[in-house]
Amino acid sequence: MTRRELIQLAASFPLYYGLANRTPSAQPRRPADLRLFFEVEDVPLIRANANSPMLKAMYDSWRSEPLGTLDDAFEAYARSGDFIRDFQSVTSAIERCAMVQLINPSVERETVLLNALERLVALPHWDYFLDGGTEILGIQRAPYAMVRVLLAREVLGDAIGADLDRRVLRAVAEKGCAASYSTVFDMDNPETVVGWDFDELHTDFYDISMERWPTILGANNLRAAPTGALGLGALVLQNVDDRAQAWLEAAVQSTQRFLKLISADGSYFEGLSYLDYSLRTLLPFMEAHRRIIGDVDWASHVNFDGMLEYVLTMQMGRRSDGSPDIVNFSDANRSVFPGGMSLIGDYTGNDLAGFVAASAGHPRWFYDLLWYKPDAPTATPQAALLNKRNDLNWIICRTGWDAEDTVLAFKSGAPANHEHADRNHITLKAHGERLLNDHRGAAYDRRHDGWKMRLTEAHNAVLVDGRGHHYVDGIEGTNDSKAFATITQYEDRADIVWWTSDASAGYIVENYHAHQVQRTVLFAKPDIVIVYDQVRLRYRPQTVAARYYPDNSDGNGGINTDGSTFVINRPGASLRGLVTSEAETVVRASRLDVPAEVGDFPCVEVFSPASLEHRFVTVLSVARQDMPVPDRVRRLEGRFDGTAFRVVTPGLSVSLTPTAHAPVVEIAT
Repeated sequence: MTRRELIQLAASFPLYYGLANRTPSAQPRRPADLRLFFEVEDVPLIRANANSPMLKAMYDSWRSEPLGTLDDAFEAYARSGDFIRDFQSVTSAIERCAMVQLINPSVERETVLLNALERLVALPHWDYFLDGGTEILGIQRAPYAMVRVLLAREVLGDAIGADLDRRVLRAVAEKGCAASYSTVFDMDNPETVVGWDFDELHTDFYDISMERWPTILGANNLRAAPTGALGLGALVLQNVDDRAQAWLEAAVQSTQRFLKLISADGSYFEGLSYLDYSLRTLLPFMEAHRRIIGDVDWASHVNFDGMLEYVLTMQMGRRSDGSPDIVNFSDANRSVFPGGMSLIGDYTGNDLAGFVAASAGHPRWFYDLLWYKPDAPTATPQAALLNKRNDLNWIICRTGWDAEDTVLAFKSGAPANHEHADRNHITLKAHGERLLNDHRGAAYDRRHDGWKMRLTEAHNAVLVDGRGHHYVDGIEGTNDSKAFATITQYEDRADIVWWTSDASAGYIVENYHAHQVQRTVLFAKPDIVIVYDQVRLRYRPQTVAARYYPDNSDGNGGINTDGSTFVINRPGASLRGLVTSEAETVVRASRLDVPAEVGDFPCVEVFSPASLEHRFVTVLSVARQDMPVPDRVRRLEGRFDGTAFRVVTPGLSVSLTPTAHAPVVEIAT
């Protein structure tokens, strides 16, 4: 036993310090003795879920897969040894095959699953991360594989013979739990780490330094995967492996530690996709632990009611394929899985869960089939959620919850893992069109040109002297930067809401002269957005530019400029812009400087020539393409009268009087 193993044991539980017997017992319990995922009496409900409108398309695609899919996936992995793609394909195929076997069992599929377990158990390890070049860690692939093995074991039941079951449990212990426990331990005790790295086959996957990764990953969503899988494995290995109790306690403590990363109001700093990842890797353990052990009130460790509101307010209608669109700050891309929302509804008794699951749910996982409740009661969202400033200082305002409604999202706040250089960035969607877009698909690797999609220049934000605010160089991946922004005023009057965000602290890291970079946004629902930018430099005059990007992922994002005005066109809606300033500004077409294979990202750029002080207002108005332009959009006027910026349209008058700090906003309707 190495010194590090002794430290691990001592740190876990003194009771287990110095144990010599570290292997599974000779007589493991049979599969029927403990169920992690479902009870036998749940199967009719699971089968009904497979035919529900939410899940039927997903399940039908799983059921239609040829029986040879699993063997093909194994063969591809055997040829490549690629854990990142091909091994993931193997374990995902096991998940789909297992659920189809549960819902529509057949002898042929049972044989395929048994053979898959034999092959998976025979592999020497289930992950490609190492510590010190030799110790296998379980960061993503091993936890994912372990959960799918346990699912297949539970579905197969007595079809697994005693010998295979013994080998499955040994693999769960050694290739799953031991590797996952080492990862969680390293996150909690980074001083014991020799050095994380990829194995030899995957060494060039990223150009990255992992020196601080145990600390970085221990404080983000990647704590969840090894923690949740470790907990599930430990539950099934009780009375089977002498380490199981220590593993279980480590999983409980690590889960509680992760839940502290969620804000008091239920919002999550890495964005919606990474909350989804965390929930689908932790909730299965939390639910199994609740049913089997029951000594932790998990709902007391996190604001699940607030989380439902967070998920709901981060919605942005629908994509062209009908799936939920989201406010995709950071690398977030997809909405949450509906089964998780239904389970949270069980924990809280909150009928909003039914609405969130149905309206925001994006089914992808076997947990959806287990937990989704299509007939759950639903509550209408409260009007207070139409304008939401959450604990992260993200602001999302909307006209309603239908796919055609207008949604305006604004990014202020602190640094976070997976973030972009996007402080004071605006996203706007109306009539089903992303008129101001937050681009998806930025590269994770700094060597790729797509890394530029992370920078301020790729966002609907401000450039000072052609540069954005601070961002990481990528040597540690997509870890947090040094860029802070602060909401200095926020006023919510239901149909008119405005705020000011000061991002100076983020810009001054890279540009000593950027003394003040401030943006005020006013949303007069449903169709007018006023953006006031104020930038002050010290000592050296510099240029300022505010960029506005439409969605052009389909090539249908058109831009036209004319003097101080511009129009952004999408097939379903247009965004008209009117610029006014204290000094001369130029409205011009520009684009993100990336190769064509990365994408085509045209934008409007409001450019202010070099000066020590910049103040300008951009008035944005939305109109549908298939209807006459509304009178208040067509007759919109903006000017600077020497004292204040004034925006006037029928039924609305807005005055923004500049000060050294946030502007004074006056409204007349």
